[in-house]
Amino acid sequence: MHSNSVPYTLPRKPKSQLQFLAKVTSIPRNLLTNAGTQEIEALSAMILYRHLNRQQRIEAMTMMRAVQNKALMGTLISKTLDTTFVNPQWGVWSLNTQELQSDIEFHSSIDSVAGYVGVGVSALGGKDFIKNIWSQKRMGKQNWIMLVIWGCVYINKKELKKAQTELNNRTTINTSRHY
Repeated sequence: MHSNSVPYTLPRKPKSQLQFLAKVTSIPRNLLTNAGTQEIEALSAMILYRHLNRQQRIEAMTMMRAVQNKALMGTLISKTLDTTFVNPQWGVWSLNTQELQSDIEFHSSIDSVAGYVGVGVSALGGKDFIKNIWSQKRMGKQNWIMLVIWGCVYINKKELKKAQTELNNRTTINTSRHY
């Protein structure tokens, strides 16, 4: 297992690799102070963990446990276990590209249906909704139903954007100045 096994085009410099992987996995940058190659390999192990066989998982966990910064080690292990045994969606970086594309297709189809039936989340619609509730001084059953529908559409759009951003991270070359 090596950092070039991750589904990203990584920058050449280790510091830039760390920054990129931290951004993708939402690892706080302060946990990467004095980090180097060992931490890059541990981050890579975390990303790949769900898709490894039993022996590779043991090696990956050994890499993560070898990280000197205990706060970083705990974060890596926690994210690994959460995405492997609880919910892979908590870290879209743990999805393989096929799973990610299926996720995008699912959320896109919901978004299309919502658009087709005219249920969208917009600032203008939200202002009208709030104005209507304010004028009535209460939220009726119809308002609650609309609020739930808007909430679902909003969450779906956020999930779609999150998955598209992750796919974009995998398919575009990082052109930062640290390259």
